[in-house]
Parts: sequence; C-alpha cells; structure tokens
Amino acid sequence: MDKREKLYQSFPSAYKERLEREARFAGIEKFSPNNVINIFFFFYIVAVIVLIYLIWIKIYSYMQIGIIVTIILCIGPISPYIRYSIMADKRSKKIEEMLPDILFLTSSNIKSGLTIDRAMLFSARPEFGAIGIEFKKVALDIYGGVPVEKAFTFLLRKIKSKLLSNTVKLLVEGLRSGGAVAKLLEETAVDIQNTETLRKEIQASVMMYTIFIFIAAVLGAPFLFAVSNFLTYSLTSMWSSSASQSGDVASIQGSLTSSISVSSPDIDLNALHNFSIYAILLTTICGGILISLIQTGNTKAMLKYSPAFAIVALIIFFSVKKFLFIVFGGILGI
Repeated sequence: MDKREKLYQSFPSAYKERLEREARFAGIEKFSPNNVINIFFFFYIVAVIVLIYLIWIKIYSYMQIGIIVTIILCIGPISPYIRYSIMADKRSKKIEEMLPDILFLTSSNIKSGLTIDRAMLFSARPEFGAIGIEFKKVALDIYGGVPVEKAFTFLLRKIKSKLLSNTVKLLVEGLRSGGAVAKLLEETAVDIQNTETLRKEIQASVMMYTIFIFIAAVLGAPFLFAVSNFLTYSLTSMWSSSASQSGDVASIQGSLTSSISVSSPDIDLNALHNFSIYAILLTTICGGILISLIQTGNTKAMLKYSPAFAIVALIIFFSVKKFLFIVFGGILGI
C-alpha cells in the first residue's frame, strides 16, 4: 500500500462509501483510491496557483484571501465526489435515452417465444452502450440461476436512474403476477418516449427564460456595475477637484455673503469595486443554478454553467471598466 492509498484510508468511512457508490454509478468497474487522491491534489494545485496570482496582482485584501482559502479547503475534499457524480449523471442520461429501444427489442423477443433471460440476452446489442452491457450481465445471471428480482437488484446498484428503477419494478411485478410481460415492456417504452418528448417540448418553451437569465446575469449585470464604478469614480474625482479650487463664495448683490465649503462625497471606491465583483459572482452562481434547474431539473449542472458564467462576466466587467476609463477618462480629466 503506497502513500496515496494510506491517505485515502484515513478518510471517513461515510465519505469513502458515498464516493465509491458514485464511482460505481459512473461505470467505473475497478475503483482506484489513487485516482481520487490525484483529483484531490490537482484541485489544490490549481487553487494554489490562482491564489498566488490574486496575491501577486493585489486585488484582494488579506481578509478576503483568508475567505478564499477557507472556501478552497471546504470544496477540495468534495471535488472527487463532484466529478464522479457528474460522470454518473451523464451515464444515466445516455442509458435513459437507449432504454425505450432495448425494451421494444426485448418485448419483440418475448413475443417470438423466448424466455425473459434469453430475450434480454439477444436484446443486449453493442449499439445500446452501457444499458446493453448491463442487460447482458442480468440475462447471464438469470440464466445461471440467480433469481430475477435479485439479478435486477444488482443492475440498480450500478445505474443511478429513477426511470430505470421504476421500469425494473414494473417488470418484476409483471413477472411475479404472470402477466403479459411483452405488452408491459412495450407500453413502458412508449410511455418513456412520450415523457422524453414532453420534456423536450417543455425545455423549448422555457428557452426564453434561460436566455433572459443569461443576458441579465452574464451580460447586463457586469456592464451596469462597470458603468456605475466609472460614474462613481468620475463624480468623486470631479467633486475633489471642485473642492480644491473653491473658496468663499460671495453673494452677487453684495448684501449677503456666505461661505460654502465644497467637499467630495465620502465613498470608498475600493469597497465599491470589491462589492461589484462579489455581486457579479453571486449573480452568476444563482443564474447557473436557475438555468440548471430549468434545463435538467437538478442543481448539479450548475457546476457546468456557473464557473463559465463567472469568468465571462468578470471579463466583461473589467473590459468595460477599462474601456470607459480609456475613452472618457481623458475627456473628464481623470
């Protein structure tokens, strides 16, 4: 046992159990602790490089750097779990896409007079991908004497899919009751296809909401924050210039003399800049969560949207702010 395996064994048992389960759902036959530790350290190496860069360009204060370090320390241990979970969801989605086709073929084989195990074995074609491989294993287990219910239980331990779980329950109940299994499989496949069609229609109908969220969070918010930062800096600079050049203001009529002291507004420009960055990050994270819920129905897809949204939004913020200072800064004398 090398150092990486020893390090993995020191992790909490609940964490290791959940991690290995997600790896099994992702289709990883031989789980390797070394891969987990490699992902773990890769995340920290990237995080340290980013942190050193932030310190070098002096964008953040020490307190803010401490917050970032705390977040990195919290996210680091779950990075392997997130990776395996995303892989499991992708595999599950591909299996659900192929499920109606393999059910139709299995139903046809049963109608031709084959038993359930032989029908599944002849339906398990390579073009069906992961579901074909798993159906073949189930058929071989049943053919070897494993009870049908137990063989399908082994199947559900390898695939994280509620749709497949419901289909297996219907199939097992049909076999128990001695019903028309072929008709049951065919009707189930039709229902799955209808559900998938309806889901795609719903996604198309809410596409405008997705576009609106993207424009507001990724394009509009950083642009408006950049303009507000520039206007605030310009007005503060103009007030400071006026205050240095103004003295006592005499009344035009000479009958009334007043002394007006002009001072610049007390605005912390650095605090406004940092607030804009935090607001943009929060907006893009929430935007990613909303879009992931609309597109997939779960929040895991935010890991695909939010980081990209945040990077694009920050690039727009700094670019627009730099552009405004270059173009209008000379005109305003700032």
